[in-house]
Amino acid sequence: MKKIIKPILYLLSILLFVSGTIWLLKFAHSRHSERVCDVVRVFVDSGNGDVFITENEIIEKLFTSKLHPEGQTANLNTYAIENFLLQNSAIQNVSVFTQISGEVDIRVLQRQPIARIENARQQQFYIGADGGLMAINPNHTARLIIVNGNITEPFIPNKNILKPATSKVSETSMLNKIYQLATFIRNDEFLNALIAQIYVNSKNEFELVPKIGNQIILLGSAENYEDQFLRLYRFYHYAARKVDISTYRTINLKYNNQVIGTRI
Repeated sequence: MKKIIKPILYLLSILLFVSGTIWLLKFAHSRHSERVCDVVRVFVDSGNGDVFITENEIIEKLFTSKLHPEGQTANLNTYAIENFLLQNSAIQNVSVFTQISGEVDIRVLQRQPIARIENARQQQFYIGADGGLMAINPNHTARLIIVNGNITEPFIPNKNILKPATSKVSETSMLNKIYQLATFIRNDEFLNALIAQIYVNSKNEFELVPKIGNQIILLGSAENYEDQFLRLYRFYHYAARKVDISTYRTINLKYNNQVIGTRI
């Protein structure tokens, strides 16, 4: 008899423990869902770069859209808040968390621009480091390389130019080429200090405008821009010792293994 009673008591204790745990979880969830949010914390990670959106601006947008969590119960729709904030092209990623105490944390990762674009339609916007297109904010500006000229692609907020529009492999878009050039220039200490502007001419060829001097640097299609920039570095490093670079009108890097300077 004792051999039978022990397993039964063991099973009963397990059932009681499981049912008690479920009841406690339901009770805690019920209390949590009834708790009203009275604290909202917004954290913006600007990546130690220029600030394009602030905590106060995010809070104001949430109030305007009637999505601010304050005064709502803890089981609010966090996805609605995230999707709404992601419509802002200055925001790369966002996560919303509710705490057991009823507090709500909103964590925002700001998009970091690498170049300012003015296309042929006179639309001005940024290209982000992640490839996403970002609207100009008149309240926040950054000193970035300027790109203009024969750029026909329109500005579509949040469009990622690094992702192909279809599954088919297509020709690289102009904005994608600009992204590659601007990223390389930004990450190179010499080029970042030298280049102020990228211009796309009527032949869809790239021309660079230095920050100092009147010369124009011709890259052409820039298919081999890494080699071209290496030749440019050597030209500035060595030629500057022998000649006055300011007397050059153009520095042509379009032809392989050559640097052709045309004087004014």
